[in-house]
Amino acid sequence: MHFSFKSFLIIIFIFSCSSEVDKGIEANLLISPDYNFSIEFFECNLNAGYTLLNLESFLSDLTRNEKSKNNDVYDLEVFFPKSNYVNEFILNLKTYRNDNTYNNFINELSAKGFDEIARCKFDKNNYQGKLLIDYKTNQQKYNNEILRCNYNDGFNFGTFRVAIDRFINQIQSLNIPYDAIYIQSDGSSGSFIWINNFYSNEPADVILSDWLDNAEAKDIKEEFLENAKCINADMHDVFVLKNN
Repeated sequence: MHFSFKSFLIIIFIFSCSSEVDKGIEANLLISPDYNFSIEFFECNLNAGYTLLNLESFLSDLTRNEKSKNNDVYDLEVFFPKSNYVNEFILNLKTYRNDNTYNNFINELSAKGFDEIARCKFDKNNYQGKLLIDYKTNQQKYNNEILRCNYNDGFNFGTFRVAIDRFINQIQSLNIPYDAIYIQSDGSSGSFIWINNFYSNEPADVILSDWLDNAEAKDIKEEFLENAKCINADMHDVFVLKNN
């Protein structure tokens, strides 16, 4: 009788622990970032017979026109991949209102003759973005690194947020010329995009060297790797065309 009662207690304990773990996993799945904006990436190639000078002229006229309208509902940047600075680029559109800015922007590009200069993939991905670290700079040119990542099995933003918070606290204490953006698609909680923005002429590894060498950084890196793996990383020169 004593053995039976003891076994019963063990079973109850295991069931209770399992139930608490399940509740914890379910709670983490419900946690999502407090997004600041919607964001789209339009991958483009220059058409034959057109150069970066043609693109620069077009975008300069476009942004001048937008500024004259005092349009503060979106930011616009152009990314030039360091691997191919000849005919490839990405238009990065950030919108701050839940309105028709996306369609209006594409229609305006077409109406002004952008289709003659370049061809782009204008598929809407419904990305939402959160600025994790804000360096607060007005620089019109900087470098960035785009990391495309997948969560490991059993992990998600809810489990990742602790490592992110530790990372933010560490970086902000150093006050280096850097900020970071977390991006996730509405339709995919298993993957995300992480963008590192570097506002210095120094290489990224030099900027972060002081941070990367300390013990706290190593712990955070291990925590990052436990949660997710990044499948590729692309470096770009970024030019700010319009910002609020």
